[in-house]
Amino acid sequence: MISVNLVDEAGVLSPADFARLQKFIVDRCLCMTEALDHLDRVKVRNDGNSGYSGYWTAKYNRVGANIKDLMAVIILNSFYLKTVQQMETTLAHEFGHHWTLGYLMEKFELNGWFGEPAPWLYYRIRGLDPAKYVKDYSKGWSFCDKEVMAEDYKYLFSPYSGAHRMHTDVGNPITEVSDYIRWLGEPSWI
Repeated sequence: MISVNLVDEAGVLSPADFARLQKFIVDRCLCMTEALDHLDRVKVRNDGNSGYSGYWTAKYNRVGANIKDLMAVIILNSFYLKTVQQMETTLAHEFGHHWTLGYLMEKFELNGWFGEPAPWLYYRIRGLDPAKYVKDYSKGWSFCDKEVMAEDYKYLFSPYSGAHRMHTDVGNPITEVSDYIRWLGEPSWI
């Protein structure tokens, strides 16, 4: 059985919820073995009143312009996430970072989280105005291009399609955005 390496450091998950969350990405979201191979673990822990429900972080090696050996961790903050459904919603968003940033960094040499904007093709098909949307949080969370991408993944490829948090600014993603995000995970034939 393929599942994520889940660690409940907060001790808040029942055995049934633990099993459900452990299989959520594989059973209910767009997922490929390659993406799971680069996800070291998902941790449920209580990070207190930190202001975040979760986050994605990764380590990698740079060989010239190439990023190799990407290994990521997703944190879910049980201080805010009280139900397994809330954890799934956040996990879908954070796995959206893993999918989009992981493939952009490793296959297409995006220079890390805030190193540069998302590719221009994504801006074009998503209708993002580069004067309004930026590569980082300098204009706020909802105007970071990588956050829009992660929400697009959650909206398009998880059961939580009714809650795109930026829809009032950019609308819900269209089929072309779905095709682009799915394409990121396709094998590259160079």
